[in-house]
Amino acid sequence: MKPVLVIQNDAKEGAGQLATLIAERGLQQDTVLGFDTDYDHLDPADYSALVVLGGAQSAYETEAYPYLARQMALCQEFMDAGKPIAGFCLGAQILARALGGEVVPGAQKEIGWYDLQLTAEGAHDAILGAHPKTLLAYHFHGDRIESVPGAVNLASSALTEWQLFRHGANVYGFQYHAEVDAPLVEVMCRNNADYMAANGFDAEAIIGASGEHLPAFAKASKEALQRWLDLVAPD
Repeated sequence: MKPVLVIQNDAKEGAGQLATLIAERGLQQDTVLGFDTDYDHLDPADYSALVVLGGAQSAYETEAYPYLARQMALCQEFMDAGKPIAGFCLGAQILARALGGEVVPGAQKEIGWYDLQLTAEGAHDAILGAHPKTLLAYHFHGDRIESVPGAVNLASSALTEWQLFRHGANVYGFQYHAEVDAPLVEVMCRNNADYMAANGFDAEAIIGASGEHLPAFAKASKEALQRWLDLVAPD
């Protein structure tokens, strides 16, 4: 099977448990830094699926970060080729914009553990069959997705209506961080501790709370990610 292409938008923050699940299936992962790669040589024909990870950038800051527009174009190319896509946080926002959606600054930052609620459509989605209708989930974002034309909204939180969406049968945008494992939570918080403190969040307190909350969240997310990986077709 062709490798999974992983776009990493922060040098320190990888794909967490999703990377583990991909490896357990014997799939190769080609990971590139979104801000330091040659997009002209990234051809969907060479890959089985696309994963776009999070970062501190905003999806609407394409003038400051021109490579974000290249990622949006790449998402469209993978969709045109019928290849599965999973976007997480910034990656979901990039995917939303590739679909003609809008991403805007949130009224407040959603960092830490907040309830995720499946919509009626989410409760019957193909990758969410074993997912609890309400689940305490891990979040780390200040922007929010306003709309995604042609997509189905699968989950929301009190602060963010579009927490998870599906376009077609195999393209998913996760605003929350379904990909995290314990090491990634620690890296994410400590990598952004000053930013968190400036916005009223305690990095170490959130890491501590994750010891209690992460097992149930990771278990439910693992099942959803496994079912997404089931959509990755052999060559």
